[in-house]
Amino acid sequence: MPLADLLARAAMLSAPSDATDLARLRALLFGRLRATGWAPSGDLRGRPPGLVDSDEALLAVLVRGDAAAFDALFDRHAARLNGYARRRLQLQPADAADAVQEAFLILFQKAEAVLAHEPVNVPGFLFGTLRNKAAHLMAARSREVADGSPDDRELALDEGGLTALLQRETAEKLASLLERACNPLEQEVVSMALDDRDGPEIALALGITPNHVRQLRHRALRKLREALAEEEPS
Repeated sequence: MPLADLLARAAMLSAPSDATDLARLRALLFGRLRATGWAPSGDLRGRPPGLVDSDEALLAVLVRGDAAAFDALFDRHAARLNGYARRRLQLQPADAADAVQEAFLILFQKAEAVLAHEPVNVPGFLFGTLRNKAAHLMAARSREVADGSPDDRELALDEGGLTALLQRETAEKLASLLERACNPLEQEVVSMALDDRDGPEIALALGITPNHVRQLRHRALRKLREALAEEEPS
């Protein structure tokens, strides 16, 4: 399984539930879906699907305008997406609400591709999209020093040795470490670096400077070293 999918799964498993402002978020999302041309049929909550209905079945009828399917998918996943955005990623409330809405909107827009993928993984797609949105928000709003120099406590970090160690970990272990220790922007930088992409390539992909990439990579590797040290038997 690709590392991006494993990171989405790790995020999904670690996400707390947060029902804050869900009614408002639901109303905003419903309006944004309608603005795309989606024409809902049936009464919202008027014909709630049963608990046995799969995400795959709900998504298939959602794109055809089933309002109850929208409601069921939202009820099933929104609280944990909201909790991940607000509490795990520590996004501001407005940013968290926007990121959760974007995750659902992109799911709707790419429903055909999601349904064609085997196995169909609606929550994995939602959490992966939310992670990407958060990473780009962090990149856009980050203000790093111009020279990108690490602070004194980071100078002893052996980046090459630690990178080689991470490359020997299983993909599942690496995803778990990244999810636990690093924020989404740092996760993206490390993932691309382990995929042999250089600093300028990563900077271009994320819309940040190469010096910023260097800082993020160094900071992430320090966090990962600390996470690995915590796992070592005393």
